[in-house]
Amino acid sequence: MNTRQAIQPSNTPNVLSISISASRKRFIAGLADGFRVFRLDNCLTTYHPALPSPYGASITAVLDDRYVAYVPTHKSEDGSGPNVVIFWDCVLERELTRFDLHEQVLGLRLSSKWLAVILQERTILFQHQEIQPQAPPSPPPEDTSSPTSVEPKDESWRIPNRVHSLHNTSHNPFALCCLTNDLLVLPAQSTGQIQLISLLPKASTNKRVVRAHNSSLRAVALSPDGSLLVTTSEQGTLLRVFTTSTLDQIAEFRRGLDHAIIYDLAFSPGNRWLASTSDKGTLHVFDLRPSDTQNAPFASRLLSDSRSAASHSFHLGSDPAHWQTGRPEYSWTVLPSGGRKRVRNEVQPRPGEPSGRAVKGVLTFMPAGWNGDGVGDASEESVKMVVIGGGVEGRWEEFQLRGGETGGGLHGWILERRGFRRFLTRQFVE
Repeated sequence: MNTRQAIQPSNTPNVLSISISASRKRFIAGLADGFRVFRLDNCLTTYHPALPSPYGASITAVLDDRYVAYVPTHKSEDGSGPNVVIFWDCVLERELTRFDLHEQVLGLRLSSKWLAVILQERTILFQHQEIQPQAPPSPPPEDTSSPTSVEPKDESWRIPNRVHSLHNTSHNPFALCCLTNDLLVLPAQSTGQIQLISLLPKASTNKRVVRAHNSSLRAVALSPDGSLLVTTSEQGTLLRVFTTSTLDQIAEFRRGLDHAIIYDLAFSPGNRWLASTSDKGTLHVFDLRPSDTQNAPFASRLLSDSRSAASHSFHLGSDPAHWQTGRPEYSWTVLPSGGRKRVRNEVQPRPGEPSGRAVKGVLTFMPAGWNGDGVGDASEESVKMVVIGGGVEGRWEEFQLRGGETGGGLHGWILERRGFRRFLTRQFVE
């Protein structure tokens, strides 16, 4: 562990949460003093509001450059707090609506049709509705002494204004949830099981359940088209891939033999690649295209547990245990006898992370048709992915997977780090 103190203390706020938009063109960082929205391809800031509350945003979700849902870190005089979800318009720079859930919110998922609010043992789904803003009161007709300014007519707001459904889950401390416009994925009420809830208006079956693991779930992810689902348990060794149409398991990948905490999972455009990050500080990429060995009719289970096609380290940092509060690890207290005793300070938990660890390894692939400079197309033979971490230092890293010689003249896959940025420090346009 790096115990050296920085020569100059950082003047950037702590990064409390990181979330990637449904289009994978923006990401948002919840900060100790608010939130900021960034471009995913070059990490440049697109929106940094001055919020009316003096506190930060512990949980955030963004819908491109227009809407943001966030949860404040502390209670304030205006009634906001860790149990309140605020829906913010980035164009009008104002709050549109808020919901008080009367218990701590652990996570948010936002799409163009839905907002999912994740609680300890249930998830509430809100549906977007178009609302016409109230017109300001017109001045009295006899008042013609002062010129009146004509304000442009506001367009309608599309906000999560209607509670659509409530779904019970098992104990969900990590706020596991996947949301598209057509599908909601949540832990089921039994350990290791997952439920897929159709959001289509004329779906024949509303909810289906599949047993994914024997132990509690740790991470889940949907493919961009919603056809594939990947899960992993708290053991962190096996990644299992299912089709959402039939719930059949079509692949199983082994990250390693030792226990690990899986931070995030992601599919590439076209569903060719599957990537994962863990507390080992390693980014693994798995090939979803089955090999000839796996297609053999008598292939053993050991051969079907495929390992990663390529891997690379990513930045974990060295955040102290009390990175959120800045408190020391130990404090002194006075005993009734008058003596002093050294006691360990409790680590403050974080929504979606009971251990209080800083958010690390948030992962996604660059979307097809938006590769790097915003033009071009993603290819199966060369894909880019981004890994984002928070805590004391916010860091964005870009990786590229490409074909090449891996040694001995053999063709394989090479995973390279193309660069990184500390996204809260001064930025320069490339």
